[in-house]
Amino acid sequence: MAVLQFALLGLGLGGAYALLALGLVTIYRGTGVLNFSQGAVAMICAYVFFALRDGLRLSTAGAALLAAAFAVVLGLAFYLLVMRQLRNSPVLARIIATLALLLLLQGLAMLLFDVQTRTPVSVVPATPVDLLGIAIPMDRLILAGVAVVLAVALSLVSRRTRIGLAVRAISDSEKGASLSGLSPVLIGALTWAVGFVLAAVAGVMLSPIAGLDAKALTLLVVPVFAAALIARFTSFGVAVAAGLGLGMVESALQLVTDAEGAWYTWLWTGPGRSQALPALVVIIAMIFSGRLLPARGEVVRGRLPISPPPRYRVAGPIIALAAGLAFIFSVRPSWLSAGVVTLAGVMIALSAVLVTGFIGQISLAQVAFAGTGGMLTALLSSAGLPFLLVLPLSGLVAALLGLLAGLPSLRVRGPSLALVTLSAAYICQVAVFSDGRLLGGQGYNRVASPALFGLELGGTGFAVVTLVIVIVTGSLVAALRVSTFGRRALAVRENEAAAAAAGIDIKRFKLAAFTLSAFVAGVGGSLLGYQANVFAFERFTIFESLHVIAMAYIGGIGMVSGALFAGLGASGGLFSQLLATWGADSYQLVIAGGALLLAVQLHPDGMAATLHTIRERRGRRSSPAPAAAPPDDGKDRSAPAEPSVPVK
Repeated sequence: MAVLQFALLGLGLGGAYALLALGLVTIYRGTGVLNFSQGAVAMICAYVFFALRDGLRLSTAGAALLAAAFAVVLGLAFYLLVMRQLRNSPVLARIIATLALLLLLQGLAMLLFDVQTRTPVSVVPATPVDLLGIAIPMDRLILAGVAVVLAVALSLVSRRTRIGLAVRAISDSEKGASLSGLSPVLIGALTWAVGFVLAAVAGVMLSPIAGLDAKALTLLVVPVFAAALIARFTSFGVAVAAGLGLGMVESALQLVTDAEGAWYTWLWTGPGRSQALPALVVIIAMIFSGRLLPARGEVVRGRLPISPPPRYRVAGPIIALAAGLAFIFSVRPSWLSAGVVTLAGVMIALSAVLVTGFIGQISLAQVAFAGTGGMLTALLSSAGLPFLLVLPLSGLVAALLGLLAGLPSLRVRGPSLALVTLSAAYICQVAVFSDGRLLGGQGYNRVASPALFGLELGGTGFAVVTLVIVIVTGSLVAALRVSTFGRRALAVRENEAAAAAAGIDIKRFKLAAFTLSAFVAGVGGSLLGYQANVFAFERFTIFESLHVIAMAYIGGIGMVSGALFAGLGASGGLFSQLLATWGADSYQLVIAGGALLLAVQLHPDGMAATLHTIRERRGRRSSPAPAAAPPDDGKDRSAPAEPSVPVK
């Protein structure tokens, strides 16, 4: 009976999952975009509603109407100003755009509202009703009922109205729908507006049940993707059934996961285990199905961010070392600490360059790899292992996790792989990093001070060692880019079929990229642990993962120098310190999200790549005219060379 009671109580959470999944399916059917910001939209609309109702004392109906209008305007503005411009862009650019909106909305919520978790008064009656002999609050049943009714309504609209038929036509073939007189822009705007309104309804109705929490509502996107995947992003009815089922199972599992058990029950007891279930569903579904995202009629591949051969491979590291040493020995301790965080951020961004920039695999789990390195650092340093041994061991364990995370890339790619890696990062956050039992209690959270040959490094010494490690790693990554491995990796990135036809082992290169990138990220996480002298799981959340990929994209995810820009924007890094000096540190997420929205449209290759292109154009203008071509005497003057990688 207790299991049934908990399952029925999960109807509220399941109803929210269902509503958000309906929004995801609607947007995907209309525009073919996976909206990673769906949970953030629910969050910001919930804050708007309760600010209007509880703060300005508007009626519930008036606040609901204005919140719905806000959702419509937000959806229309985001589509018309951003996503419409990216219709012919590669998948990575569109994913990055929705991540940018997530960061922007998260930052705006922190600026405009009191984001302390609270439980507002329900918008519908919450009196208990008897269901199967169990008292269930009415608001749970109403939320589930609203989801079912809206699913039926959307299904009827989809099958029996001109607008619904237009959406179905566009989902089959955008070009064919355009030729038939249907407007993809109008349909796209409509589906984004409807999707955002559904998110608003979910956020407003769930907050009195689960609490009004900015981070928790934003993270709903992970379990919601599980429901949408089960529905193959096409069926409204299946999406609602999956959402309700996931919510009920997750609630029922709390009876088991919240219980104390013996050591051998660790896998299914403890904090976060029930929350990890939907993410596990995503991973399993993707791996065993190979592809659950239906292809649209017209696939526009687009061009990935450029990855030119690095220049100044000798002078660059020397200049970086000189500038870094000058900084280290001339700044105050607060700036020195921020500088070390920046260097660790460069390491983690370099891992993104390896796996996403060089080989085109969209990974949102780089900070999870870093967190693995940080957690191992706490364990190993507390056991007395020396600094020079802890760093590589932490990286190696992270590399093993990266190898496992890379296995799904053999079956899925693009947005599907992004979902898998995001889900893996979510599991690490809620079920691994936050579980104190893994670290043996609070004492093992401490990280011993770094020492070399028995001598403690101190703040300045550790900064110098970190600088050297980062410069060496960056130089090795740059050398890898111009090596045979790098050229073949770019061939895989540009066209897997053509690369395979040329004899390149696609599987080996993908797994190698994930393994190497995870090792680099793990060392970066280890450096963060030594910098703070503690393993703090709050530094390795999904939000940090999204922040890293955002900063790497802005800097130039295809270039080593782009990782430097990403490190400067790392949370707690030099840019954060600069904002704190100006009293504007609370604006960091807003700045990051806004800059990313601009970058994805104006500078899709990143700042470093833009500077590289400017230098190349200036060099061509200043170079002398080419010499006259030699006479055609029938002789082949071309030397055999390895096939080059086309850069579109």
